[in-house]
Amino acid sequence: GCCLQSPTPPVVTGRPFFSMASQPHASSTNGSDDSWRVARNFVAGGTAGMVARTVIAPIERIKIIYQTRRVVGGPDAGRGWLVLVRHVVDDAGGGLFRGVSAFWKGNSVAVIRVFPYLGVQLASNEYYRKLLKTASANRGVGVAATSAEVVHFVAGGGAGMTAVLTTYPLDLARARMALLLEQGAVKMPSMWGTLRQVYAEQGSVRALYSGAGISMTGAAIYCGLKFASYDASKMFCRRHLLPDPEGPPSYLHRAVSGGLAGVLAQTFVYPFDVLRRRLQTGGAEAKAKYPNTIQGLWRLYREEGFLNGLYRGCSLNYLKTVPNTTVYLALFDVLKEYI
Repeated sequence: GCCLQSPTPPVVTGRPFFSMASQPHASSTNGSDDSWRVARNFVAGGTAGMVARTVIAPIERIKIIYQTRRVVGGPDAGRGWLVLVRHVVDDAGGGLFRGVSAFWKGNSVAVIRVFPYLGVQLASNEYYRKLLKTASANRGVGVAATSAEVVHFVAGGGAGMTAVLTTYPLDLARARMALLLEQGAVKMPSMWGTLRQVYAEQGSVRALYSGAGISMTGAAIYCGLKFASYDASKMFCRRHLLPDPEGPPSYLHRAVSGGLAGVLAQTFVYPFDVLRRRLQTGGAEAKAKYPNTIQGLWRLYREEGFLNGLYRGCSLNYLKTVPNTTVYLALFDVLKEYI
């Protein structure tokens, strides 16, 4: 006899009919969520960077002076960077307030540069990580624990290069202004005035990116190592150093991990930083002297040695790196949860 049969449900062999691609509204919502996440991470990263940069401003000022000149002659010759501390205080005219505040001179310029730099770096690192993990999942390749560090290194490297590319002229202006301060300039040009002067001297927009190649190379290695080792350090701290395997990492885990990550990354890339400062502050003469990364590093080593050339001021940089990375990595982790 005839009877009514329930229809056989269609077999779905490919992408589900109601996929994200066929739902404009869902796709639009996802896009706006992603945009908000990037904007939130940018603000959190920039804010964390401003706080960290203000904390380490005195060390950064001494480091730039030490990297870009050699203290020779007189009773101070050969005494290293410590002698520059006294010079900064003396140049300020004496007195406790003027002596202390001299170490933060020019910090407002650095903060203007560091907000977009670390905002872009930290936000794009999160964004690139998500892209890489999504791409791996779509290919059916899960991000295993053994390959998580690779994802973090690649995302961090891309974030470092993106940050340098988008903010490099500001960094060049900051280095030039720091050198002018050290040379005793009475009237300081603005950041934009400094950039105009650099452009006028060499007549090319490329002058604003002098040393950008070496900076992007160093930033890719530094940020890749920093972000990969930061997450690995948090796991290590929770399991061994400060045992607490349950729950999210504590503030102490984040702080210790930030310091460890900064020291590890900085040790590998410090010679790039020295060469970058020489190119930023030396003008056309420095570009002729250090025509590319390999020749530049070799010449530094040949003329000034390993410790006094390639790693000139590295001990001072460790004093800066530990509090700097500790503050901005840990603070970024916290801020992005509340913004």
